[in-house]
Amino acid sequence: MTQPIINILINMTLKTYTALSVAMLAMTCTFAQQFYFEKKVVSDSSALREFIPSLAEKVLRNTKKDTTLLYYGNLYQMQMAAGHFGDVQQSIDHYLDAYAINRMYEPNLFVHEVYIAAKQLQNTENTAFTEAFTTTFNRYYDNFPGHLMPSISRNIDEDIPDLKEKLQKQLEELKDKDSISTAQAKGLCKAYNKYAMFSEIGPLARKLLQKKDEAIFTIEEDVLIKTSEKATLTATIIRRKTNTDPLPVILVYNIYAGDYDFETAKRAAVNGYVGVTVNTRGKRKSQNEIEPFEHDGRDAYDVIDWISKQPWCNGKIGMMGGSYLGFSQWSAVKKPHPALKTIVPQVAVGIGVDYPMQNHVFMSYMLRWIHYVINNKFTDEKSFFDGEHWSGLFEKWYKEGSAFQTLDSLNGEPNKIFQRWIDHPAYDEFWQNMVPYREDFANINIPVLTTTGYFDVDQLGAMYYFKEHYKYNPEAEHYLLIGPYSHGGGQSYANKTIGDYTIDKSANISIYEVVYEWFDHVLKGGPLPAILKDRINYQVMGTDKWRHAPSLQAMNTDSLTLYLSNIRQGEHYKLIPRKEGQAEYVRHEVDLGDRKDLDAYNSYSGGILSDDIYTGNGITYISEPLDKDLIVNGSFTGEIHAAINKKDMDMAIFLYEVLPSGKYFSLSNYIARASFTRDNTKRQLLTPGKKESVPITNTFFTSRKLGKGSRLLVVLGINKNPDWQINYGTGKDVSEETIKDAGEPLDIRWYNDSYIRIGTQNP
Repeated sequence: MTQPIINILINMTLKTYTALSVAMLAMTCTFAQQFYFEKKVVSDSSALREFIPSLAEKVLRNTKKDTTLLYYGNLYQMQMAAGHFGDVQQSIDHYLDAYAINRMYEPNLFVHEVYIAAKQLQNTENTAFTEAFTTTFNRYYDNFPGHLMPSISRNIDEDIPDLKEKLQKQLEELKDKDSISTAQAKGLCKAYNKYAMFSEIGPLARKLLQKKDEAIFTIEEDVLIKTSEKATLTATIIRRKTNTDPLPVILVYNIYAGDYDFETAKRAAVNGYVGVTVNTRGKRKSQNEIEPFEHDGRDAYDVIDWISKQPWCNGKIGMMGGSYLGFSQWSAVKKPHPALKTIVPQVAVGIGVDYPMQNHVFMSYMLRWIHYVINNKFTDEKSFFDGEHWSGLFEKWYKEGSAFQTLDSLNGEPNKIFQRWIDHPAYDEFWQNMVPYREDFANINIPVLTTTGYFDVDQLGAMYYFKEHYKYNPEAEHYLLIGPYSHGGGQSYANKTIGDYTIDKSANISIYEVVYEWFDHVLKGGPLPAILKDRINYQVMGTDKWRHAPSLQAMNTDSLTLYLSNIRQGEHYKLIPRKEGQAEYVRHEVDLGDRKDLDAYNSYSGGILSDDIYTGNGITYISEPLDKDLIVNGSFTGEIHAAINKKDMDMAIFLYEVLPSGKYFSLSNYIARASFTRDNTKRQLLTPGKKESVPITNTFFTSRKLGKGSRLLVVLGINKNPDWQINYGTGKDVSEETIKDAGEPLDIRWYNDSYIRIGTQNP
């Protein structure tokens, strides 16, 4: 979870849903072409300025067509670097069309398009660049689609010294080389492009945008709101100048203080509302301590009360936002304010459920995120995006085998937020007090729209709130919209491709548009969004259709139960539809003290549609080929029967479709601490040597048509890698265990009456 504009970065359960950049980089490296590198460009800026166009020309001559998105994404960058400004716009058009419907990604490239057009105008009219850029900016902005304008704000300028540092770092890495690869050449050209462009436009683009905004909107910045607990919060308020009557308010409650505050508030104003973005305690102008998650619910009540009394508010308030901002909405309804009429939690963090621990296994990423939000009054972008530093830290901890609780000290200094969180491995009052818990959900009687995706890293959180709401309030008016979306797509708009997987055309929707149709429905009496035909609205991958159901149970007409047998079939064991008569088991040994697996783990990039899978510390079970098409829906459940020689284990289960072509499609996954599977509020250790029953719940939700001839494959194993805590099985607090606690290898007997079950439906 992280800032809504980032499709982040958690290496979900042994990299099943890894960031796509790894795969994209791999595709750029498929050719062994080498390019001459002039060493003097490392220290001579004039030589670099002359070298880049010639390098880009050579890359262009050797560029081969691969995936459409990647090809045009590289092509327009190389054309820019080579100075082929007349060709760039066409390549950008192809890129935008391949990225998402209705050119939804265009705000990210708005400055690029203006810059390119200004360069052409400068050349044809022989005018100063500042004048050409100003003329072009105004023309492009005035003709830009209104619903996309808000997103321009966060893409309008960059930290120029930071861009220079990044460029210099790339040059330093190449200083001893006589030739560089295609990937290195592209990376260098892109880094140079960005630095050169933003150095030239400087603060001009920001000033031009500010002038446009001031003509259209009334903008109030750094408005201070006092809470009943004496805290001070900072608000950004944006209204259209043409709207003089009181209006409903869209509130975004945001820990990521920055340009995103303007974007979200402006989006509300563009759509006919008053936009208010409030930063959590300690952010922007607030002088309070930054303590993520802990105070948001109580502060939100006071914020909503304050907004409801403002002359520009008509008394109706809705909330929206994704990730942390989804959590903050659920925190706000723990004690609902009467002026809050609806919430739209998107890809919502389930605090204590899927972050900072997933089914009670803490993730290393939590430290990275904590630094991101508490290092300053805004966000520490430089630290957060230093992937080399963080992966190096996590690998160092893994290799040394030190206690998880020392991870912050290994990074240079103790972190009290990190330490506070790991002190609560159970779902105890610490987490329960932050959001509605049990009967609290019965008091939530306002309409709710939840959006998430099959590949959303915070899907477990979003689904937790949805299920708990209906569990304690069966008459709730709560809609679910879910499809083949990532963490970013589930709160903004669909990408046409996710890695190697091209989503169905019907899934290509704008979540933004659905959300504001929802607000128009609830706050202004408009029709319900057309896509919300029932409480559950889900896109069935492989059918190009949406389906709708009144409940999760009603999605399926049947279920498929598969037992994990001990019958060997080639490199796998059989996954069979009936329990065997005699209790047998598969013996499995995992050396928790071994660190030789790190290279294999790092070499696997994961993905949704892959040629191979990472089995790591697991064994595999495979079914017979399907004799007909079959739709699988929902989250798989089941029960694992096992006996181990220790007191606990962290299990990992992955569910794949194996296509007739041999490719693997990732359907779902699960990671959990066995000692918490019966009761998430209390740890119950396993008895060494005793056959135990471990229930499987809280797995990732999916919906896909499996084709005739496909098979299901289960990878069952033990979680052990740098991205998560390592449970050595002593029964002590896992955060305190070290590699010295590994002792003898974990010896597991996976019994053949273990099974998984998933809902099914005929196509």
